[in-house]
Amino acid sequence: MAYSAAPPELTAITTNDRATPSLVYRSLLRGIKDGLMVPGAKLPNERELAQQLGTSRTAVRSALAMMERQGLVHRRVGSGTFLADDAHDVFSRMDQTKAASHEAVPSFAEIVEGRLLFEPAMMHLVVTRVADDEISEMRRTLAEIVSAPSWEDFKESIYALHRQMFASTKNKFLVQIMNSILNERRAVHFDGRNTDKPAPEPVRKQTHKDLQLIVDAIAARDAARAEQLVSDHLTRSLATINIWQ
Repeated sequence: MAYSAAPPELTAITTNDRATPSLVYRSLLRGIKDGLMVPGAKLPNERELAQQLGTSRTAVRSALAMMERQGLVHRRVGSGTFLADDAHDVFSRMDQTKAASHEAVPSFAEIVEGRLLFEPAMMHLVVTRVADDEISEMRRTLAEIVSAPSWEDFKESIYALHRQMFASTKNKFLVQIMNSILNERRAVHFDGRNTDKPAPEPVRKQTHKDLQLIVDAIAARDAARAEQLVSDHLTRSLATINIWQ
């Protein structure tokens, strides 16, 4: 399936902030959801997408690279970039957080935005200092994520894994930061409703897959890959907060 001669244009990003890859990714997801970008179809090139979204080609390029690593798009040399045939399935696997603003504690969006500034680079400390038994503990926590009986258990397991990563830096300041983040998320019950009910299985499996890749990169002592995977994970998390509002 191919684009028509004059495909509908994507909605430009409207923000006073710099148009980050997260905002571009968010706009492209909305384009898929709204039927403006059809699974299997060829995407406009980077320059055209940047013009439509009112952003830079650098932000578009970074977002597309992340989508390619995720398997949402495929690049064909000499032909262009194409949406995967199963692109619509991404929404059933997505942990679409509906996060509120809070007066007493930072919002989920603020927390993820802040984590993006340092956590990917932190992976270099993790890879250098992590012990084999700590990696084994991370793998046990991964199993708990996919088998979590309730949504709240699912969230607790995710944060337990991140706490293990922070702890493996052997840096008390970083551990203190993660403990503070977890306390603030618990204070608002992770912005969840019906937290005693299970998280959808596709969401648990996709989250497990994403985080397992990070743990595998740590186990391989591949700091560059771990950094990129953490950046992708947090960027996607930030992009999907209240995505349909």
